[in-house]
Amino acid sequence: MENNLSNTSLKSLLHNPSQLADIMKDPGKQGLDFYNNLTVREQQYILFAAAAGLIGYAIYLGRQHS
Repeated sequence: MENNLSNTSLKSLLHNPSQLADIMKDPGKQGLDFYNNLTVREQQYILFAAAAGLIGYAIYLGRQHS
């Protein structure tokens, strides 16, 4: 498994899909290494997207019981 963290950005995942495959194989190590090497702004984008997803999922679950 190649660990090329020199080109770490969200755009690099689109240009290098093998990097995404490596993250999916070992999210604990590769995923955290990738996340820690992102810029602060990109880390904030990921956290915002995760929060929005959790809020959307909570709304979805809340409407199922109505």
